[in-house]
Amino acid sequence: MMSTRAETPPVNGPAGQRTVHHIGWVVRSIDAARRHFEGDLGLAFRSDEEFTGLRVAFFGAGTAMVELLEPLSPEGDIARHLRKHGEGVHHLALRVEDAANALLDCPARGLLPIDTAPRPGARGTLVGFADPRREGGILIQFVEER
Repeated sequence: MMSTRAETPPVNGPAGQRTVHHIGWVVRSIDAARRHFEGDLGLAFRSDEEFTGLRVAFFGAGTAMVELLEPLSPEGDIARHLRKHGEGVHHLALRVEDAANALLDCPARGLLPIDTAPRPGARGTLVGFADPRREGGILIQFVEER
């Protein structure tokens, strides 16, 4: 599949505050959901790519995007999440300068790192996940643009 990449906005906002990179949204079918996100919500299509057992597509312009996640097999974290919770928000991704340091900093910020080291992500990024240590918290993904 073809992958495109828009210009990367600055990593941190004012006074070094992290900025939102994207919101991960699980769907049964990107093709079926595309009409809603692109047409109804007016979010421009940016890219589409496949990983082992997973297809992702990015929508939106500006500094934050929506990432649609479609499981391509009945196994894997996204397929399990879809079966348990249905379609909807899966994670909040934060733009960071260094994903490895963000993972190391998790305990000081009340997060439990899931990954011990960053791994390759969509659109040529490095990513790492963390689980919030509070009720009702959402999965956090750190995204390092390369």
